Amino acid sequence: MDVGFLDFVNAMISWGWVALPIFLFFVWKTLWMDYIRLKYRLSIEWIVLEIRLPQIVEKTPKVMEYILAGLYSIKSGSNIIEKYIDGKNQLAISLEIASINGAIHFFIRTPEGYKKLITSQILAQYPEADIYEVDDYTLSLPQDIPNKEYDMWGTELLFTKEDAYPIRTYKNFKEEISLGEGSKGQFIDPISSMMEILSQLDNGEQMWIHYLIKPADDKWQKKGRGLINRILGKEKKKLSNNVIEEIFYFFHDMVWVLFGKVPESKIKKDDSQEKDKRLSPGEKDTVEAIEESISKHGFHTNIRILYIARRELFSEPNTRAIWGTFNQFSTFNLNGFKKNDRVTPGVDYFFVKTRDHLRKRKLYLNARNKIFKDRGMILNIEELATVYHIPSVIVETPSLPKVEHKKVNPPSSLPVI
Repeated sequence: MDVGFLDFVNAMISWGWVALPIFLFFVWKTLWMDYIRLKYRLSIEWIVLEIRLPQIVEKTPKVMEYILAGLYSIKSGSNIIEKYIDGKNQLAISLEIASINGAIHFFIRTPEGYKKLITSQILAQYPEADIYEVDDYTLSLPQDIPNKEYDMWGTELLFTKEDAYPIRTYKNFKEEISLGEGSKGQFIDPISSMMEILSQLDNGEQMWIHYLIKPADDKWQKKGRGLINRILGKEKKKLSNNVIEEIFYFFHDMVWVLFGKVPESKIKKDDSQEKDKRLSPGEKDTVEAIEESISKHGFHTNIRILYIARRELFSEPNTRAIWGTFNQFSTFNLNGFKKNDRVTPGVDYFFVKTRDHLRKRKLYLNARNKIFKDRGMILNIEELATVYHIPSVIVETPSLPKVEHKKVNPPSSLPVI
């Protein structure tokens, strides 16, 4: 037997008791934090709000950006007792688009305490909309899907690059249309293709797109600034891990200085302006896009997509179609979405049916319970407004529930009793 291995075993026997309490403490801490956070979350009263739309909405996603900027105010902190004893943590709001039997609905699942803030922000931008408190539609289906009656497919989205790289946003969904002597830019709603797919579902089919969001602090913006510096070549050189090498270069540089000659490495100082001139047009566009992205509030975001249907109606093309609508937000030099292969059904080795079933069940339960996983991606308010907003012209999506009346102010001559 290898002598080194025996030495390791003897060391563990002699000193393992020192490391064991530390290991057990971190295990206990993880389990305790998970327990008290779940307990805190279950103590909150949750509600589901549905947004009913007027017949025509002639507004771009910019107004949803204003709404999200207002919702950033839900950001809250906690002291030591609240964090480690009460389990208080930042709660997530779930922005949801759901097609139920072909009828499209816009929902927001939120703690009851946020209701007034959310409704006021929405009505400030869409004064003719109605907001109703409704039952959670996800609870109307059996809890054990997939089962003999229903099959499902789902996925969770990840970024292809770092958070600071922006996706393609609504500002870039325009085309020039010639009108006689001149031309006029026309806005193309980025979720119009999604609305088309959702409206074509049959009775017995459902599709859910959930955006779970939590306000993010400014750490991601600082990382974005570091990313810009790295592109521009401004990032400082890190010290070598080799102490002997660092000592050698210290005395090497000292000798050069004593003999009146500055080492070449010192002459090549970082000239950011010169570096900027060497940037390619694509790099300049990337830097500008990142700078604009990190200038806005960000939200930790989980995006979850589910397609659920009776087994006789289940359609594979629907799964590919809804995933394809998210490809339009990707650009080669910036960011985009990809499926999380660790949770997406479709394994091709070792116990395929069992593993697929378990993945589907876990995705389904996470969607029903609105489970926020890890830290999520960070989308700024412009990116979120791009993927979740009220379609610009509702009249073109007849399956959307609409407000059937128009709100008007009472006449000024009405007597006051």
